[in-house]
Amino acid sequence: MSGSKKENSLKSRLSSSSLSNLFNLNKKRNREDESDSESTNTTDQEGNSEQNEVSVKKPRISGPTEEQEQKWDAELPEELRKYRPRGYKFNLPPKNRPVRIYADGVFDLFHLGHMKQLEQCKKALPNVVLICGVPSDKVTHRLKGLTVLTDKQRCESLKHCRWVDEVVPDAPWCVTPEFLAEHKIDYVAHDDLPYGSAGSDDIYAPIKKMGKFLTTQRTDGISTSDIITRIIRDYDKYLMRNFARGATRKELNVSWLKKNELDFKKHVNDFRSYFKKNQHNLNNVSKDLYFEVREILLRKTLGKKLYSKLAGQGLNRDIKDASQRGQRLIRERSPASEFASSFTGEKLEQNASTDDHDSEEDQNDDEESYSDDSSSTKTSESKRANRSAVSVHNKR
Repeated sequence: MSGSKKENSLKSRLSSSSLSNLFNLNKKRNREDESDSESTNTTDQEGNSEQNEVSVKKPRISGPTEEQEQKWDAELPEELRKYRPRGYKFNLPPKNRPVRIYADGVFDLFHLGHMKQLEQCKKALPNVVLICGVPSDKVTHRLKGLTVLTDKQRCESLKHCRWVDEVVPDAPWCVTPEFLAEHKIDYVAHDDLPYGSAGSDDIYAPIKKMGKFLTTQRTDGISTSDIITRIIRDYDKYLMRNFARGATRKELNVSWLKKNELDFKKHVNDFRSYFKKNQHNLNNVSKDLYFEVREILLRKTLGKKLYSKLAGQGLNRDIKDASQRGQRLIRERSPASEFASSFTGEKLEQNASTDDHDSEEDQNDDEESYSDDSSSTKTSESKRANRSAVSVHNKR
């Protein structure tokens, strides 16, 4: 009966309403179903409230207290306290044999941070034998990611480090007590920060509980991830650098479009560098051209006499200084001077002697003009005196 009623109601809805209304009704039904499920969940939560209260009331596991930390520090000499990890004890080193310290890592793109960490391990205790473990490519790529160097290359890099005594290839990702016993390792060296991997919050936690963990300090500002980030950031620059060295497009796995884009960028950068390099020279040439044209036009339009007089009166200090020395403003032949001569139509002097000769002529002209002016002033004064005498005589 219930099924037939539902079919009849559905037919009536299809005949009397549109499809959009039908979908809206379905949405309302879904909301009603969700509200029913929420109500059932609330009842289940109320039924399980007692169990949740029990789980909340469980005591939290707290770390060692400050008293325990001070006790562990008191058991160690002062020079060894910095090597104890926070929250764990530290075993005293053996005295009758060399101390074997183990440092594991990927050691990809072997850099300064790796070297300083290995140096700390080597100098932590007297008479140390430093052993380095390198996981294989298969394990590293699966648990951490792709590396730049292969495992063989990473092992070779460590063998050429002055602080390393032994290298263990294909080392385990998580150090086990069996591995420590096999290689007679006294301490495992690493920084104190928890290293989460392989489903564990800290893979060195078991070693720390054994008292065989030696703490080292990280070098800030450098890591393999930072180096790779820099390469990715300046990807185009490194591609252009390798293309300039003769690398092919296939070797760098670059498309034809990317190669043309880099070539265009290279031409733009070359033009910018050329313009910046020659900008200073262009400014100097423009200044030389300005002074050349100005000097020639002044001498041509004003004449040598008036030009020298104006220079003597201090119209232009540059021209005055040049005229006093009997030199041009620019003595040497240059593209600017040649252009100025062709523009003004005046020929350039061949050497300094012609300039000196011109200057001497100018000076002689000045002297002659000065003498002419003085004689003219004298005659004018004598005439005035004669005129005044004649006028006085006539009055008498």
